[in-house]
Amino acid sequence: MKYLVKLQNLIVYFISILLLLILKLYPAKILKNTLMVIRLDSIGDYILFRNFLEVLKKSEKFKNYSITLCGNIVYRDIAEGLDTEFIDRFIWINRKKFYSNPIYKFKILKQVKETGSETIINPTYTREILYGDMLAKAAIAPIKIGSSGAVDKHLKWKLGLFGKSIYNRVIPAVNENLFEFFRNIEFFEGVLEERIEINTPSIIIKKTDLKLPFDRYAVAFIGAQDIDRRWNVNYFAEICNYIVKKYKLPVVIAGGDCERKDADKIISISGSDKVLDYTGKTSLIELIHLIAKAKLLIANETSAIHFAAAVKTPFVCINRGKHLGRFSPYPEKVYNKGLYVYPKIIKENFEEFINNDTFRYDSELNIDQIGPEEVKKAIDNFLPDK
Repeated sequence: MKYLVKLQNLIVYFISILLLLILKLYPAKILKNTLMVIRLDSIGDYILFRNFLEVLKKSEKFKNYSITLCGNIVYRDIAEGLDTEFIDRFIWINRKKFYSNPIYKFKILKQVKETGSETIINPTYTREILYGDMLAKAAIAPIKIGSSGAVDKHLKWKLGLFGKSIYNRVIPAVNENLFEFFRNIEFFEGVLEERIEINTPSIIIKKTDLKLPFDRYAVAFIGAQDIDRRWNVNYFAEICNYIVKKYKLPVVIAGGDCERKDADKIISISGSDKVLDYTGKTSLIELIHLIAKAKLLIANETSAIHFAAAVKTPFVCINRGKHLGRFSPYPEKVYNKGLYVYPKIIKENFEEFINNDTFRYDSELNIDQIGPEEVKKAIDNFLPDK
């Protein structure tokens, strides 16, 4: 299977090179005082990054620039709902189509070139040759700024074919394992050559049409992009029952449409009318609003955790240890009302693991090694007895 993935990546890579050569036949003009920011990673990454858009817009270097955000369509709802004050134009990219559909990819590459941006910024630490780097290569900007950070390990050897010529300004990234919010500070301080005074990601809640189910409630976010990040549904059901019975607090189950069957199962097991299904019923903005008004969030390691930190809602994160130090846990000086429940081996060797590469990029541990009792203990730290 791994060899098939490598072969597929290789084919996509050379098709992309061909498209870039064809793109040279299409003229474009550089427009003065224009900036494009490329950010194609996931929703959680965007939450840890988005506050720096305001910093860019208000900086001495770019305060008079028109800014285009070239982003992953999965977070479109958030960016267009919260960040239009700092972004003048959006180019949205469906990553799956960009990878697999050459016609779609060429249209996007052409659109990026035709923006005529004078400056390109790609702040992503884990650089992806087939995505962000490819878009930066397509642009005609005389100034292209990228990170010296980690390159997609599956395509690292191909960087020499065109990657080294992409950025004419590379912002150094320290080798130590940094929490991603600090990594963004490191990058943008390098770009702007000034100190940035942001201490934590933040979201200012805007009014929505979402009708909150109760005045007081907890949220259980049961989904995750990767199946190996999803905690056992039966365990979630036990946790919901625990919160309802011990703390007399209703629980709202949140997630996408694909979590609806699991939500039905949890509600069936609980047998309580105090456990409600909101899966697939909220936009991202409404989900943020739902989490902001909750007394507590219990969730897998996913974007919901970053929403909670940004709106200052206490959370318990069930986490198998992937990206330890980079995305979890939140450092106390960034946000101190979150607790992480890890498998036993991580708990016993935490300082060793967070200071080396053992879990920096991945984890092979089974998330179901974490039992409900450990999560209950974490919940007891936040909810008062009734």
